[in-house]
Amino acid sequence: MSSQPEGEIIVKEKYGSSSTERIYIKPPEQAMVVVYDETKINYFRNWFTNVFLPKGYPDSVSRDYSAYQIWDTAQAFCSTITGTLATQEVLRGVGVGDTTATPLAATVTWVIKDGCGHLGRILFAFTHGTCLDAYSKKWRLYADILNDAAMCIEIALPYFKNYTTVVLCVSTVMKAIVGVSGGATRAAMTQHHAVRGNMADVSAKDSAQETAVNLIASFTALFIISVFGSNAFIFVFIMMLHIAFNYFAVRAVCLRTMNEPRFLEFINIYLTKERIATPCEVNRREPVAFYQMGSHTLDLKLCGFQIKMGVSIKDLIKKKYPKASHLKNIKDVYENRNYIIIPNVQDRKMYVLLNEKAMNDDILRAYFHAVLLSVIICVINDVPLPVYQAPNEERPFAQVCRTIQTTDWSREPIETHVFNEFKFEPSYDLMKYVNRIVQREWMRIKTGMMRIGWDLNKHLLMVDEWRISSVKPLSQYAPIEGRVSTKDYVISEADAKLTKELLMELEHGDGVTYGVVETKPLMHYKKEASKRRVHDIGTETESPEIEEYREPNTEAEVKAEVPKENRKKD
Repeated sequence: MSSQPEGEIIVKEKYGSSSTERIYIKPPEQAMVVVYDETKINYFRNWFTNVFLPKGYPDSVSRDYSAYQIWDTAQAFCSTITGTLATQEVLRGVGVGDTTATPLAATVTWVIKDGCGHLGRILFAFTHGTCLDAYSKKWRLYADILNDAAMCIEIALPYFKNYTTVVLCVSTVMKAIVGVSGGATRAAMTQHHAVRGNMADVSAKDSAQETAVNLIASFTALFIISVFGSNAFIFVFIMMLHIAFNYFAVRAVCLRTMNEPRFLEFINIYLTKERIATPCEVNRREPVAFYQMGSHTLDLKLCGFQIKMGVSIKDLIKKKYPKASHLKNIKDVYENRNYIIIPNVQDRKMYVLLNEKAMNDDILRAYFHAVLLSVIICVINDVPLPVYQAPNEERPFAQVCRTIQTTDWSREPIETHVFNEFKFEPSYDLMKYVNRIVQREWMRIKTGMMRIGWDLNKHLLMVDEWRISSVKPLSQYAPIEGRVSTKDYVISEADAKLTKELLMELEHGDGVTYGVVETKPLMHYKKEASKRRVHDIGTETESPEIEEYREPNTEAEVKAEVPKENRKKD
């Protein structure tokens, strides 16, 4: 490395956050400025950065980019080697090198194989396309595991010579699923890493890295084949490395938007440890495989209920539940909310109906509210949950639960027979009580989450598209007698009357006024009947009072919103 020339330093330039500098110096007894350029000294490093890393690295990408790319490069290297070894057996299976095989037979086999792959790609996109954003880590890992399974089938192809076409069709369908899920989740990862809106640049450099790795891995695979031949031990060993590297890659990603596993883990930490968890902490504890199975779903494990977001009221009507009067009372509880939460104790499901004006903040708040209400319903029914039991029984939230457990106003006997341990459903007073808690606690949670780096401008929760809106369009289609078919839908007389009654009860009217609800710290929330002190589960910081905006509904209100100088004269 050459030494810096002597003289007066006029100015320095620095390239981004790197150590590369240009120094402009006026040497002694000279009038001209001399440029001391470190880019010439670090030529190879600069060339490597420009070819394989996004412009502005590391400032132009997220902090987890480097760790993810290291593991992703390692898994791509292993994947190329195993793919080359599997290709050898596929070519042998379709007749390459076999003098008895005909070109037509090999062509037919190949066409059928590709056709099955196309159908598999379409069906998988139809059935699982909406899940890929919310569970990008899981499907990124599943894609590579499925890819390895497909290659294992191809490696075993010589043992199924009489079923070559069937075996190839199965492996091709599996690889088609890999193509859809792997490509979609890679795009999601790229979007996360591109913090400057440079998604195309990040994607292009990722492709350059993968191409270079594949080139090196291909020659490595040829060397392995020429030296060891078709060695099953080497294939299994490299495949295990491939899966391990993929697991480390998805673990290295720190996503800052909430999906269901991350939000449930966040709520669990908040209720049991009384603190707001950082994105990296939640991502480290987030399960990335085999967690949505039967009774072991994450929401059931945490709060005892399954949370159903954005569902239709018809889902409740199918179960002969609830009555219109019951819906009216629940609507009154949530009159200042853009959502309505209806518990179905019989099926252990929590239905969240969303208003058409519901925004991202309303959806996140509704999910938190549904989890909290679910836990408290389990409390009044003496259903054990780790969130309020040992070793968390001394936490403030557990004390709140124990206080509610001793009150009579919090529960009502279930009228119908249920085939589970639930005997009570929440009273309307309890719903109002939980609503007040959520009003206060969500303000604290939201402020804290924004401060420590969570992105609340969007979410990745699985939310259906049904929204509560006006009942006026229903009147022109509701039948009077029998069963009537329209160009929009078919509805029976019984369903029409019940649906119209329910929607009429849920209708907000001309408009809903949203304002500040008087709240107190959770430690002061109590019911007159209980006469017991309940402790705060949040911090001591006072949450700011925010008066929410209401859209003007009448012509007078609209005019009042417009400055006088901008109003048109009648």
